[in-house]
Amino acid sequence: MSEIKRPEYNNQKVKVSKFSVFMDILKIRFWNIAKLNLICMGIYSIFIIVYAVYLSNIFIPFDLSDFEEGYTNFGELLSLVVVRIPYVLVLFTIPVVAFGPAVSGMAVVFRSYVRRDDSFSSDFTDGLKKFFWKSLAISTISTVILVCLGIAFRWYLINLDPGFLKVFLLMMIGLFSLFFLMMHLYVYQILVEYDLSIWKCYKNSYTFAILRFIPNLLIITGIAAITVLPFFIHVLVGAVLMFIILFGISAYIINFFAWPALEKHLDPIMKEAKIPKVRLY
Repeated sequence: MSEIKRPEYNNQKVKVSKFSVFMDILKIRFWNIAKLNLICMGIYSIFIIVYAVYLSNIFIPFDLSDFEEGYTNFGELLSLVVVRIPYVLVLFTIPVVAFGPAVSGMAVVFRSYVRRDDSFSSDFTDGLKKFFWKSLAISTISTVILVCLGIAFRWYLINLDPGFLKVFLLMMIGLFSLFFLMMHLYVYQILVEYDLSIWKCYKNSYTFAILRFIPNLLIITGIAAITVLPFFIHVLVGAVLMFIILFGISAYIINFFAWPALEKHLDPIMKEAKIPKVRLY
């Protein structure tokens, strides 16, 4: 009688879904993420108001002639600024116009979280200091490019006659703007991981924006939704989430999906080119 072979359960690896890993890290690190969010809120608060007034005015200009009669109209102007804030926030949560050094500091922290490595309370400030000037340059360049795209889009929209050329140019600007947003899912992670110039950080992030178009589109759509939709429920709901978790959770989502992609696709290329990784300490 032949022996029945029993399966060796000890050698079988239990497959864990990405969602389970995502929620497990979030559960363990939630309060740390909330603390980072509070820090970023303190840094971003002034920028948010400034961009809500000036940057959004490029796309949807204020008609200031309607607000010259007194205090009541000033109140209406203030309410318009508040209404624009949720849409401006998307540019911080993705992040395009966010303060670069803060984003690079968060990238260093979340790199440890995603990789399940040891993390230290000083990682954020160390990352902010080490990558301060490079990341500040990236955020400045990104803001200038975004302003130029906004001016070009509005100029073509107003000045070109209806027709194929107008539709084509607006679509091209819109498509490039979408890829430009997707680049910022990777550019700061590449900056803090590899010893590359700013130009090469942009170049590699643009490659990832194209090659991972569908995942990037889903991530951007999700982040835009969790940024804007709470304000549609009630402005206080949006404001509370902004102060408690919005920037932290958005950064966590970006880093959770960005780091595995970089390890899988960019690490081998960097090793072959003998480009060293950046040492934080």
